[in-house]
Amino acid sequence: MPRVVIPRHVITALRRASTAPRFRRPERNAPLPIDPSQPVAEEAPPNPNEAAIVRARKLPLLGASVFAVGLGFYCLQLFIAARQPCTNPKVADLAEQKDVVSRYDYTADSFDSEVGFSEFLMGLNSTRKSLSQKCHGNVLEVSCGTGRNLGYYDIEREDSRRPAGKVDSLTFIDISPQMVEVCKKKWTALFGSKVATLKPDLSVRFLTGSALGNMPLAPNGKKYDTIIQTMGMCSTPTPVALVANMVKHLDTSNPDARIYLLEHGRSYMPWVNNILDQSAEKHAELHGCWFNREIGSLVREAADQTGLEVATERRHHAGTTWVFELKPKAETVATQATAPSKAAEAPAASEGWLAKIGWK
Repeated sequence: MPRVVIPRHVITALRRASTAPRFRRPERNAPLPIDPSQPVAEEAPPNPNEAAIVRARKLPLLGASVFAVGLGFYCLQLFIAARQPCTNPKVADLAEQKDVVSRYDYTADSFDSEVGFSEFLMGLNSTRKSLSQKCHGNVLEVSCGTGRNLGYYDIEREDSRRPAGKVDSLTFIDISPQMVEVCKKKWTALFGSKVATLKPDLSVRFLTGSALGNMPLAPNGKKYDTIIQTMGMCSTPTPVALVANMVKHLDTSNPDARIYLLEHGRSYMPWVNNILDQSAEKHAELHGCWFNREIGSLVREAADQTGLEVATERRHHAGTTWVFELKPKAETVATQATAPSKAAEAPAASEGWLAKIGWK
């Protein structure tokens, strides 16, 4: 066998390769080597509020979870209620609904707390504000209750920033003396210290009496330019007569005269109406109103009887919230403009009799 001779330079290269350090792949997430020429940053001290910060970051998630669970439970309750048959098929019949208006005598002090949160969630405060700020001239609020519209009327005095408010007088009427008393106290709380910001000639009256009977004229001795009612047709046993009586006190010779209504009633969804009918009697006993009435047909019936027309009609919350603007028809305005004035019909004796029962 021939002898193999390995060159010396090959042997030298092999020896150097065997003694050289081997390359190692750096471990993942291994710290970088420290450069002794660079300053080393000091480690931050532990934050004693770190636990509180972590908890604060979790609160929105916790709140969303609680809300989702609550919403799911509420939807489940609605689903179960919608599938239950109504035990009283006549509960939506107006003739079968008893008069519950006296209930407000016992709920006046707690009324705002009972309805305030639900109205806030439904956005009804903005609807109240929108309607109230449309009122102008001599304004009559029928079924004023605790005065949930008080803070929205345009009654500020003229200054460098704005003209004087559109409202010249405010007359509040409700059949419940307890409700009227709460309304008066609320007015004092809202404007008692702000009288200087109101129109100097603004007239404000709080009256107790039925809006189904004769009501006093406006402070100027004439009929009203605007009449507003919010959540009143659900309480009276005769809602058509109530609206018709409002029209009697409206200056229908004025084409700008308006009646504004905010009401709640039946939906355009049958399953929602089923829920309303099931709970209507209990709701009426507790809160003094029937919230399952067909408000639209009642308002249109009253308008047809009195020479008014529905200028606008809007519905919200699955159709259960109704908003109306009524105005005199053109022929009604023309007829009333040529008719003799009835402003002075009430004799002085009648004024004194009305004063005795608290009208003026």
